[in-house]
Amino acid sequence: MAMAMEKPSTILIALDDSSHSTYAFEWYIDHMYRPGHDVIIGNIPHYAHLPTPVVSINHSQMVQEGDQEVSRIIQHIREKLDTIGVNAKLLRLTGEAGPSKVRAAIDHQADCIITGSRGLGPVKRTLIGSVSDYILHHAHCPVLVCQRRERAKTK
Repeated sequence: MAMAMEKPSTILIALDDSSHSTYAFEWYIDHMYRPGHDVIIGNIPHYAHLPTPVVSINHSQMVQEGDQEVSRIIQHIREKLDTIGVNAKLLRLTGEAGPSKVRAAIDHQADCIITGSRGLGPVKRTLIGSVSDYILHHAHCPVLVCQRRERAKTK
C-alpha cells in the first residue's frame, strides 16, 4: 500500500522589533525547526496600527523611521535564516498586530503560529491589550507563546 506524502508543516512566526519576538523566533529555530517546514515570518511595523495617515512632517518622519527599522529587522532575519540554511517567506503585515497575524495564518494555511510575549500581568494585559492573547483566542491553529525564561522566573 502506497503511503500518502505528508504535507510539510507551515509555521507562521510573528516578528516585530521587540526582543520578545526575536526570542520566539530563536526558540523556534533551536527547538522546533525541521527541514521541510514552510516558514513564514510575519512582520508588522510598529506604526502600522495607525487608523488613518495624518499628513504632517512628524507622521512622514515616523513612517520613514518605521520603514528603516523594518528593513533593518528583515535584514537581520534574512542573515540569520541564511546562516542556518532556513528558507522562509517574509511577509510585511499591516493593520492591528493581532488581527493581521491571525489573518496571515489563515491566508497561508499555517499549521502553527509562534509568537513572543511581553509577560504582562493581568491588569496591564486588560488595560493595554496583548497581541499574544488576541492570537491565542482567535487563531484557527495551535499557537505557541514563547516567554523569556528570565521573565518567567520573576513571576
